Amino acid sequence: MKKYLSISLPLLTFLLSHCSTSDPKTWEADVLTDENYGYFRWTNSIRDGYVVVETKVFQDPKECHGEYNCSSQDHIKKFANLRPSDPSLAIPLKLGEYFAITKLRYGNASFFHCQISDLTIYHGFQFRDPYDPKNPTVPYPSNTCEFLREDQVVCPSLQISKKGIQEIKLSVGEIRRKTISFRHLLEPNILLSTISLFYCGPVLNKIDFITVEERRY
Repeated sequence: MKKYLSISLPLLTFLLSHCSTSDPKTWEADVLTDENYGYFRWTNSIRDGYVVVETKVFQDPKECHGEYNCSSQDHIKKFANLRPSDPSLAIPLKLGEYFAITKLRYGNASFFHCQISDLTIYHGFQFRDPYDPKNPTVPYPSNTCEFLREDQVVCPSLQISKKGIQEIKLSVGEIRRKTISFRHLLEPNILLSTISLFYCGPVLNKIDFITVEERRY
């Protein structure tokens, strides 16, 4: 079910994060005044490093057959870097129920001490385990988020009401898993591999510690 991303992508992101820009974010002051919509909002309270959010919102999860094969039509995609100086993202949605898959990538870089983390959040559903090709997903009825494993979380569906806000708050929690990796040294791009070696050293730390909390206003 889970497809692992190459370690080079988050590594390149955190090495260049202060030099690059993410897609334009939706300013809350502009969207929270429209009474025809409700809002799905991300709030990041992690002060060290950065958190990149990439979320895909859709209305029917029944045909999902994996994270990259889920509602190819009629969906909304948002991508944002939740920096400490700009830690929130509001997504206006018409009234109704929605489902989503979100990828979180965390990075914190200092000389010879680099950390990354990848987290997947399923909103309102989860994939069956073991996988059933005829009925691959199961609804998630709880009103709180829970971890399926160290790097996967399932949260309630998005119940969008008139001017209501459904928020996912990200904060620092206890370490669930910590590993080390040398894979960034095997990057086929020699330049990237060399930069990684001289800045991060031979070992890259992968740590899972982000706490996910769902709130409604």
